[in-house]
Amino acid sequence: MKKLVAALLVSSMVLATTGCSSKTEAPAPTEAPKTEAPAEAGGETEAAESKEAGKQYEIAFSLKTVTNDAFQSGIADAIKSNVEAAGHKFTLVTAGDETAVSAQVTQIEDLIAKKVDAIIVNPMDANAVVPALQKAKDAGIPVVLVDSTIAEGNEDLYITYVGTDNYAAAKLGAEKLTEKLGNKGKVIIVRGANGNSVGDARVNGFKDGLGDGIEIVGEQPGDWSNDVAKQVTENMLQANPEVDGLFTASDVMLDGILQAMDDAKREGIQIMSFDGSDDGKALIEEGLVLGTMAQFPDHMGKIAVDTLVGVLDGTTDAASVDKYIDSGTECVTAENLK
Repeated sequence: MKKLVAALLVSSMVLATTGCSSKTEAPAPTEAPKTEAPAEAGGETEAAESKEAGKQYEIAFSLKTVTNDAFQSGIADAIKSNVEAAGHKFTLVTAGDETAVSAQVTQIEDLIAKKVDAIIVNPMDANAVVPALQKAKDAGIPVVLVDSTIAEGNEDLYITYVGTDNYAAAKLGAEKLTEKLGNKGKVIIVRGANGNSVGDARVNGFKDGLGDGIEIVGEQPGDWSNDVAKQVTENMLQANPEVDGLFTASDVMLDGILQAMDDAKREGIQIMSFDGSDDGKALIEEGLVLGTMAQFPDHMGKIAVDTLVGVLDGTTDAASVDKYIDSGTECVTAENLK
């Protein structure tokens, strides 16, 4: 009898950051299920029905942009490295702009027409991508969502959503800002793009985490853009002569916000941000930003790829995968920056 060779796949990640006393850490690495290589033609029936051994799959990733967005670039790099390490083909498509929703929809439809084996999607709009994901399902192409999810009621269109608990993380950031301000003062909010589930969750969490002595005096969308963030921050600062704190839904808008504050000669405003990018951490070290809620794009990307590869090669039952997998978050301030 021909011998069956057992292969053990181990996924691990070392997270070397420290955080605030109240934090949600990335889940501990888990061991993937053992699988057996299928027998050659003429072997057992069970082996003959298994997936083709050694097949190379094409796994595509659709996201907003990797330009001037370290977090999105980090997810793309993580997915690419894990896909290629597993011996499969990686394809990246980017809409080119943080708000180019229609471009993303078209690109997903093109991937479906190309008959890729699986798609990882970072949805730019919770509703706009739904019809495209329905087409993917109809074509038998498995989908995993990362970073952002889609409108409720469409859970049958994807295997799982892997991402940060944005609401809980922003709530923690608000609590930290409240503590810094002594639970008194006025704050303004620079949102992400309207209609984006991630930005909405972060703002909602931030509002719910603020102390009862904090007043929100302004709130406008920055569209994940420095130029737009600068403009709306200028508008809110002009309308409000007294501002003690500011929350931004992403580190990618910090440069625009800080420029607006500098132009208006407004100092001492405590800023809580989100993403944990290298730029955000550098600004904390300079004393320009109070804190940022760090995410783990490496962990996020690996979970997404491992899940899809398992579904494609038949070792993972898609129905058994949790619909939401928390990839963890961390509160970074000057106190724990190093």
